[in-house]
Amino acid sequence: MRISEGLPTPLGRRMASGIAIACGLLASPALAQDTGDDTTVNEAAATVSENPIIVTGSRIARDTFKTATPVTVIDADAIQDQAAINIADALNDLPSFRPQATPATTAIFIGNAGANLADLRGLGAQRTLVLVNGRRFVPGTVAGSGNSPGFVVDLNTIPTALVARTDVVTGGASAAYGSDAVAGVVNLILDNEFQGIRGTAQYGISEEGDNEQYFVSAAYGTAFGEGRGHFIIGGEYADSKGVGDCYTRSWCAVSYGPVSNPIPQVNGLPRQLILPGARTSTASFNGLFNSGPFAGNEILPDGTLVPHDYGTYYGAPIYQSGGSMDPANGFYLEFPLVSPVKRYNVLARASYEFSPAFKPFVEASYAHIEGDTVGAQSRNLGLSTTDIGIAADNAYLSDDLRQQLATAGVPVVRFGRIGNDLGHSIGTVKREVFGIAAGAEGDLGNGFSWDFSYQYGQTDYTQRGYNTRKNREFFWAVDAVDEGRLLTGSANGNIVCRQVALGNPAAAGCRPLNLFGENNFDPAARDYAYGTVRQDTTLKRQVAAANISGDLFNLPGGAFGFATGVEYRVEDADGTTDPDSAANNFYTSPGAAISGSAIKVKEGYVELAAPLLADRPFASLLELNGAVRVTDYSTSGTEYTWKVGGTWEPVPGLRFRATRSRDIRAPNFFELYNPTVASFQFLIDPQDPTGASSLTSVALSGNAGLRPERADTLTAGVVVSPFAGFNLALDYYDIRLDDVISTLGGQTILNRCESGATDLCDLVTRGPTGSLVSINNTLLNLNQLKTKGIDIEASYRLPLGPGNLTLRALGTYAFELITVDQAGETDRAGQNGSPVSQESGVPDFTGRFFAQYETKSWEVGLEAEYISGGRYNVTQIGPDEDGYAPTLPNSISDNSIEDYWYFDARFAFRPIIERPELEVFMRIDNLFDRDPPNNIPSSYGVTNPVLYDVVGRMYRLGVRFEY
Repeated sequence: MRISEGLPTPLGRRMASGIAIACGLLASPALAQDTGDDTTVNEAAATVSENPIIVTGSRIARDTFKTATPVTVIDADAIQDQAAINIADALNDLPSFRPQATPATTAIFIGNAGANLADLRGLGAQRTLVLVNGRRFVPGTVAGSGNSPGFVVDLNTIPTALVARTDVVTGGASAAYGSDAVAGVVNLILDNEFQGIRGTAQYGISEEGDNEQYFVSAAYGTAFGEGRGHFIIGGEYADSKGVGDCYTRSWCAVSYGPVSNPIPQVNGLPRQLILPGARTSTASFNGLFNSGPFAGNEILPDGTLVPHDYGTYYGAPIYQSGGSMDPANGFYLEFPLVSPVKRYNVLARASYEFSPAFKPFVEASYAHIEGDTVGAQSRNLGLSTTDIGIAADNAYLSDDLRQQLATAGVPVVRFGRIGNDLGHSIGTVKREVFGIAAGAEGDLGNGFSWDFSYQYGQTDYTQRGYNTRKNREFFWAVDAVDEGRLLTGSANGNIVCRQVALGNPAAAGCRPLNLFGENNFDPAARDYAYGTVRQDTTLKRQVAAANISGDLFNLPGGAFGFATGVEYRVEDADGTTDPDSAANNFYTSPGAAISGSAIKVKEGYVELAAPLLADRPFASLLELNGAVRVTDYSTSGTEYTWKVGGTWEPVPGLRFRATRSRDIRAPNFFELYNPTVASFQFLIDPQDPTGASSLTSVALSGNAGLRPERADTLTAGVVVSPFAGFNLALDYYDIRLDDVISTLGGQTILNRCESGATDLCDLVTRGPTGSLVSINNTLLNLNQLKTKGIDIEASYRLPLGPGNLTLRALGTYAFELITVDQAGETDRAGQNGSPVSQESGVPDFTGRFFAQYETKSWEVGLEAEYISGGRYNVTQIGPDEDGYAPTLPNSISDNSIEDYWYFDARFAFRPIIERPELEVFMRIDNLFDRDPPNNIPSSYGVTNPVLYDVVGRMYRLGVRFEY
């Protein structure tokens, strides 16, 4: 990646075109921001409103600064300042979020490609509850791979133009909102009474000329019936072109990877080496023999057999550094760094006040999201019986090679090949998300209010995986023989599939496939051996809820608040798939279609708030609150959640707060009923006396017997506002999650079965001779997860000259992120490596710092992000760590990642500040074009896209208007 003093000519031309497009789309006037409001504030900084509102985290109306649970508010201006084309872009700037499912992290997986999920604390998106106007929204994801769980709200579906603010609760809230609110709640509050027209058009492009983004949004609102009725509608269109594969960036093309050191006792180097030019050592583009008399020889494109160069270092099981392999052959580096995503959505709402006691509403939404990705080529590593085996009588072997095999008495040789010439698998995902809600609310007098709502949501999910290898057909096609030699002993030159020659009716249509050399196969043979993955899934959610709240009586500190409510929820999913996926016959596929009994949930809660004292010496405010909820699941029975908390303000400007809660997350539909999906892992069978690892089928499946996860959460903090314009909030959090839904892993199942855990032996399948066949790695309630830390937020605003200067800092210290599993206790706080290929970690500290100067006609801002240095993997040990020795089994050549700073800049100019209002803006992210660390390899490539920017310097320009 380069740093340029000016824009390269092609980039300049494309940016000019983008500006022209944006201006053409919005040839009308646009928005001026209110210079009197902060853009992102902690609830401590909020102004006391004349009419209290319901703040997320509680069902009782309270001013935001009186809540016991920490709440951060992101208003519409914050979204605009980020030039965000998705609400997730603004959320992910908060240090408490760990965006593990974004277009930059889901590109390697076809399922849920392009999804954007909210993930607080890095505990998983399934443990952050997303609401819209305080109600559950339509789920948009299926059972995905990596860090994109199923039945979770995709933030791509919600129009940013209608979002008035977003409340983020960084603490458990299950007692108020039900299951899933373990790490916290994200509640998007719509601008229900907006009047006027507003819109945005913007264009973005990276320094490298890719990652183009086209974004248009608009909203309209009006009042009718003498102000009793309100109608709003808004929508947006976004087309993000994404970024190409690893080789589009020089920092990535270096292809760092892990290579085992075969002789640490001799060369003094550690067991694992992080080296450039890492590539597979058991497979090549045109074929590499790994057994038999010509093991260690590879085939050139023209079919010539030559010795394979294993490079500088070569070790078990599959990697080498350097050598004769093409450098553009890192493992899984062909997927896009950022997957292309195209989406559009619309949301409309109408309400009418027949009387203060009866205000009905109806709301409807629709979203369409398309995500694309490029899968890895079909790869056979040539290490086990599940890989390609070339029979001694293969028709495409030369006479000389066949004779060598016959002489050596070798019937089959293992053959490793990376099928570049056979093409990559191309994955596409489409999601159609529908939602409708209707209900009413009203004021009953004497401080009481009520509401009722019913909502129905449905997501139609479509996945296609083009040019995906069909395993059975592929191996049949590779097993090519001379029909005459097979049947009569005399060659006749008629090359056929062995199964066809033997009369297997299932092999009808098989065409022999020649894998020796480059593009030496018959296209018809590839068409036979490859097909299209098809999966169609429908997700459904219905929710009916009723609530009533009010003030029961007065206490010395104010009115005693009360809220109660009930909710009934039904969640369901069903799908169809192609026969090969259902039979797990594809190289990669989602497996069989999802099916199962609908999950039915009945809930009821009560919440109380008791302001004991107010305006007294050493008790400017003293309030206690609590809530309890009982939930009955059709799948797992009755659960209880609760919360107690309090706030104490001894003097104005100094407030202490604390909450203690029991929260739950019930298993979702996919965790309960997901069908078996097969994969392959290198495992060591304890019953194999050779101790050799072999590639074994490991099946992942749902488990209808799962129990809810249970969390105990403590938050405690202080809010200080010593003088006008300055606010400081420090909040400690401590979350312990038990019965975490996870898998043991194939190797652990084998080891524990052998050690006497007979219940786990039921998950192991062996052949008639006792050989290992497969393992069912089903989901179980297994682990414990513990995390502790502190959130910090400070802001200072003061008038300066003709405008205002605002300084803001947000940060999160993670004291620990401990996983307790069968292997013991592992603290991954300070682990900055990728969450794929290992458990997810978090940096010790992340922070964002903002400086903004704003007048009525213009503003300028500078932002900085800090990510503390850490370890690639805390279970390994590098040369700079205490206790390091190169002979240790977990020693690694480089386990450290340095501190990282990113800087962003923005500027906005308002040529028209009276209605109609107009704003022209520009934003530059990663101002100094800093490359990410590239020494932390995983299945994502050579870096961690959850933490680090993989795009480089990014420009965004646009216009906004409001009338």
